[in-house]
Amino acid sequence: MVKLFIHSFGYRFHYRFKPGFGIFAFLDKAAELGFSGVNVSAFPPNFYTLNGAEPGHVRAIRNRVEANKLLIDIECNGTAPAHLTSMLDLAGRLGAGYLRTYVKPDVAETRQRIDDAVRDLSAIGPVAERAGIPLLLENHEDFTGPEMAEILRRVGHPFIAALYDYGNSMVFMEEPLTTLEHMRPWIRSAHMKDHVTIPVGAAGNSEPIWLGVPLGEGFIPVVEATRRLVAAGVDRICYENCWAYAAKYLGSRSDGTMGAGAFAYSRPPYDPAICVPNMPYQPPPGAPTIEEFVREHGLDAVALEAEANRRSIQWLKTEYAKAGIELAHELNAAA
Repeated sequence: MVKLFIHSFGYRFHYRFKPGFGIFAFLDKAAELGFSGVNVSAFPPNFYTLNGAEPGHVRAIRNRVEANKLLIDIECNGTAPAHLTSMLDLAGRLGAGYLRTYVKPDVAETRQRIDDAVRDLSAIGPVAERAGIPLLLENHEDFTGPEMAEILRRVGHPFIAALYDYGNSMVFMEEPLTTLEHMRPWIRSAHMKDHVTIPVGAAGNSEPIWLGVPLGEGFIPVVEATRRLVAAGVDRICYENCWAYAAKYLGSRSDGTMGAGAFAYSRPPYDPAICVPNMPYQPPPGAPTIEEFVREHGLDAVALEAEANRRSIQWLKTEYAKAGIELAHELNAAA
């Protein structure tokens, strides 16, 4: 039976544009929708969608999580042992089951990134074990499945495991099921999402774009990936609404074929309820801000994000039932 979580990233426009929406509103919404738990981004120094890490605030969050009968996992980035030791302490104070991280792009060369990750994770494994909180390394647009497997095999610690993201390794032209098969022995949780491929020139782009869309509107084999995760014993999967999030092509290092399979093309015209190809995420200085883009294109980002979530949750409820994937709690897309 799958404990389905929901990710705070899927409400990033609510956090940004809806007055009063923050961590407590997100926790209440997760409970209303019928999810078993939440994944919350908690990047220092401001701790992002956790909205802070002061002791009183952390206690209040834990109280609301427990009042809503939810589970919680938190997420950070980087592998520096001192940083992860601090984040494991925060995870413990929140009552989190897992702490997810990924490798920061501080080093350009992949081999050096792998070796650095092995060094750092080997050092933090005993700390995670003492805390009783497994640390999960995610394939976060940085490694292919075989590279993730190499890191985890070399670390070889029971408290260092993996979070599988259904779509992230597509930036290296790796089919999602290929990534899963390589990572499978170490997977403890997952980020479930859906993508389409925007071909070169379709939205003024000089390279392919992988664009987040509501579940069922893209080409990632979401149901089959979930079946395989469940068969591998994974019982904790996080739905991550990635509507309007774009990832760039980072080179061909695996088995995907552009325009086919999970890489099938989505062509214009684009309905903003499904595809927004050029929404900025972290715009560089001088580039249009998210606020400017939304205003220029007349988008109600909060309403569109809410609709993307509603459609995705209804799709999940319907398609998982058809596939015989049993959820710990019944979803309520209308909440």
